[in-house]
Amino acid sequence: MPNTTGSTKSIDYRDEKPQERCGEPLMKGRHSKDVDNIAPDGTSFADPSIEHFFLPKSGNRSKVDNGSTKKKRWAKIKGACTMQLLRRRLPIVQWLPSYNWSYAVFDLIAGITVGLTIIPQSIAYAGVAGLPLEYGLYSSFMGMFAYTVFGSVKESSIGPTAVMALMTFSYANEGGAAYAALLSFLAGIIELCAGLLNLGFLVEFISAPVISGFCSAAALTVASTQVKGLFGLKFSGSSFVEIWTGFFTNLSKINPWDAGLGCSSIVVLLLLRKLNSLKNLGSLKKVVCLRNRFVDGALWFISTSRNAIAVIGGCVAAYLLETNGLTPFTLTGNIKAGLPSFEMPPFSINKTDGEDGNSTIFLTFPEICSELGAAIGLIPLIAILEQVAIAKAFACGKQTDSTQEMIALGFGNILGSFFGAMPITSSFGRSSVQSASGVKTPLSNIYGGILVLLALGFMMPSLAYIPKAILASVIITSVIFMVELEELKPMWKSRRIFIRTVFIRIGISSVRCHVLLLSLCQHGVRHFDRSRSSFVLVGLHGRKSSSSGIDTNTRKQEDCRKSHC
Repeated sequence: MPNTTGSTKSIDYRDEKPQERCGEPLMKGRHSKDVDNIAPDGTSFADPSIEHFFLPKSGNRSKVDNGSTKKKRWAKIKGACTMQLLRRRLPIVQWLPSYNWSYAVFDLIAGITVGLTIIPQSIAYAGVAGLPLEYGLYSSFMGMFAYTVFGSVKESSIGPTAVMALMTFSYANEGGAAYAALLSFLAGIIELCAGLLNLGFLVEFISAPVISGFCSAAALTVASTQVKGLFGLKFSGSSFVEIWTGFFTNLSKINPWDAGLGCSSIVVLLLLRKLNSLKNLGSLKKVVCLRNRFVDGALWFISTSRNAIAVIGGCVAAYLLETNGLTPFTLTGNIKAGLPSFEMPPFSINKTDGEDGNSTIFLTFPEICSELGAAIGLIPLIAILEQVAIAKAFACGKQTDSTQEMIALGFGNILGSFFGAMPITSSFGRSSVQSASGVKTPLSNIYGGILVLLALGFMMPSLAYIPKAILASVIITSVIFMVELEELKPMWKSRRIFIRTVFIRIGISSVRCHVLLLSLCQHGVRHFDRSRSSFVLVGLHGRKSSSSGIDTNTRKQEDCRKSHC
């Protein structure tokens, strides 16, 4: 509406103050009771015998309001369910319409390569978890199938890992495979709920040094559990200290055949790991045949399939020796053949009494949960951290959807628990193999899962000849590279600076700051430094990095000056 200055600026009449009329009280508020009860002719509307002429003849104004509210709510729900949200929550809808034969060839190669890797690894990880070896394969295929539909990173490969197997070990010893399957189900429920509630942003508040330290400690622990199988020893004890104490106590009982086979397998696997980079050595750069495309592809395939080659070679050697009447190696023994049955995870079990071994105890679901304790929350937390960290590592700088990764991981664990699977998450080693194989879409997980099912159906009698020393060497060479030794030096150098900074902060801060610093010392999170107007990352390194250009030593001097003031 034009104003006095000639401009066309619109005027909001809601901002104008209402004027009082002569002999009329000022009516305040849009929803005032007095306004609602006054008819246009000035009479009271409160009398039930008088109807408002704008309302239907029923005169029920509340029903009209309720109807409009329901329409608004329904419009909001329809607005939330968009095609964009469907593509985000079902990533297969994005890439499946444009799938072609070229993608299928690359995905088939990547799936077979990962399948040859996950079969020996999953069998070995079942031993780490204290479960029958076939349960490693039970845990391998359903996560792959679920990630094909819900996964957002094509390089990620879900299945049993060393960390998940280690965390399942103590509970599998108590309740066997039933506890492992129930842990997988409960972990999947928590992961799925976290994804549906859009809690992916919480992962950003856990610093990288915390994850690095946990994975390094888990890798050393898992490698230590394989000492007995590597050297053919048999003694009680499963913790880190018990294993190494028993090892040095039983040095005279080492099986030389197992020790020789295990140590030589480690050397061969490490050499095969570097086989693909053979052409880059100084003396071999001029060799023409190594530059051939087919030779290069053959070297790459041998390097990525080294675990399967070691297991097959060990099986053949053990079988030939046994046919000649020799059994020098400790073998895995018979592995149950056939596909697992589809059934609900056990929510109540009959547990054998550990004291006499003859009586059984009936445990209900709440009692089982009390025995599982903190594992119900810790296992999904660590699984999410691994899943998101690996997804970000292979995102190549692109934005990753942590919430979608939680949903995919949750479905994988829930569906796997119906087949007796233990908790699973993404594996960095297998994801690296899948990435190096030239994978194009997550459909490669289908081929890897089918290969696992074929192994369960037809290859189990042959896998009974796998020497335990071979499995131990496969696990050790897989997890040893999880130990990040390069992080130790800066942590040691910055330890004194970090402690000094902590005490200065405690001395000059309020109780709120004190609680925050305690959490920083334990976990390491990002917080906002008001004095510098920038985000500061404080982790186990004790170093601070921010967007400002102030040097660490300068900042330390300023803090000291402020503390003296």
